[in-house]
Amino acid sequence: MLTVNELNHLTTRYQERPKQLAQIEAVSQALVHLANQRLPASPLPPLLYSEKQLMRDPSLLPLDQAFGGLRETIIKEYGLWFLPNQTLVQDLADWLAGRPLVELAAGNAALSASLLAAGAHAVAVDSLDWVGQDIEQAEPWTTVEQLDALDWVMNEIQAVQQEKKDSLPVFLMAWWPNGNAGDWSILQALRQSALPFTLIVIGEPGPYTNSQSFWAKAQLTKDKRLNKHYQPFDDYQDALYFAQ
Repeated sequence: MLTVNELNHLTTRYQERPKQLAQIEAVSQALVHLANQRLPASPLPPLLYSEKQLMRDPSLLPLDQAFGGLRETIIKEYGLWFLPNQTLVQDLADWLAGRPLVELAAGNAALSASLLAAGAHAVAVDSLDWVGQDIEQAEPWTTVEQLDALDWVMNEIQAVQQEKKDSLPVFLMAWWPNGNAGDWSILQALRQSALPFTLIVIGEPGPYTNSQSFWAKAQLTKDKRLNKHYQPFDDYQDALYFAQ
């Protein structure tokens, strides 16, 4: 894990190196924001160095090793598995243009809370069955509806089919638990409903997020507009995708 004390030590160690100081300051500010249940204002810069860069300049190794622990810190300290930012939130709110969004498996609902603060209509849904695993208790940033994600989607589908609603909300799943095939079940349910739907996925195709069934069978489109202010900060190459 990356601690504040370690960041202070790194600030002293790299005080004569502007690029590295800028990286350290960006991470420090991000952690300050998270401690106050606010997202960073903008994306973090890429933090890790390539093997070639480290061989050329071994003095960067302590910094690289420290930054490698950032994701563990945001998981264990703040219950976040990924790190959105306020600029991305505004991009997403503008793109929604008033349409409601349901964040599935929302965790501590940092993204939903930030969308609400930006004036969007967002609902966070989570079974909270992860509590006690990576972190001991949930500390949601906004109200979280405690329900299985597939059950919520099925309720939304039924409401439209029974003409209680005009259309489905936009669904979003960010860093869905790897190996959990519930994401594929949700996509199947949406397809089988024959209703128009929008499903946004934030993750990395492969073994680290979502299920292999989902990545193998989903039709993915990487949207340039929504990824403009979302970029990887470590070895995980996650991005926003539309899934059909």
